Amino acid sequence: MSFSIAGVVVLYNPDSEVLNNLRSYCNSISKLYIVDNSECPSEELIVNLKLINAEYIPFNQNQGIAKALNIGASRAIEDGFDWLLTMDQDSEATKGMVQELINSTGNFDRNSIGIVSPQHILDSKPVHKSFDVEEVTVVMTSGNLLNLKAYQKVGPFRDDFFIDYVDHEYCLRLKYYGYKILVNHKAILNHQLGQNKAYNALGKTVTTTHHNCTRRYYITRNRLQVLKEYKELFPEYYKTELRNNIKELIKVFFFENNKFGKLKSIIRGYKDYRKGKFGKL
Repeated sequence: MSFSIAGVVVLYNPDSEVLNNLRSYCNSISKLYIVDNSECPSEELIVNLKLINAEYIPFNQNQGIAKALNIGASRAIEDGFDWLLTMDQDSEATKGMVQELINSTGNFDRNSIGIVSPQHILDSKPVHKSFDVEEVTVVMTSGNLLNLKAYQKVGPFRDDFFIDYVDHEYCLRLKYYGYKILVNHKAILNHQLGQNKAYNALGKTVTTTHHNCTRRYYITRNRLQVLKEYKELFPEYYKTELRNNIKELIKVFFFENNKFGKLKSIIRGYKDYRKGKFGKL
């Protein structure tokens, strides 16, 4: 069975390293849509992007990751593609990653698959498991092969979330509709997440992301909304995310800079969640 794949990458004020990241996977797909959320796109970058087989789509303002992903998905559907590789600007595909993602669908009914995701390597080495492919509840957006038929059935990414928890909400929605979320541990993606920093606390290593105040607002608001909507459908996910929320609050308070500014943002996110106020901050 043929596998027609396009890709979308979302940019926001990227540095020069982004070109190397794009080159790591652009030849593994048939077409790449580059959606740029930067308020002032780099002219030098635009010139260099012409060397890559890609369609450049500037927003000239930050409209969020969800809207950018929806633009990429819509263009891919219009151009007749069946699958969409979704990438962050700070992600690098290892050699053969895309092909390995394709291979992992061979033991499943492809119509039952919503997303196939790689193993995300942040600051550590790949984790070797006794099995190659497993079914999970949620995955991060970057490096995923999204089934565009599933996308058309369950609907677009939630652009009122703007950025955080767009991926979790979408995975849960796909699972609600009966689609599988798969991770192939042989497909490796090098990915950067925030400004991770490790600390030693009581003999244990504690890692924090140091997300800024704005991100803390979105994380709080959107996480609480996802928990509210999917609590009954996915109780284990609900319990895990509640624990993660408490852990992150503790990490922010004890280990991160500008803790009071971030705590104010967290409170504001909570208040807007209660008001049902979403969209861009």
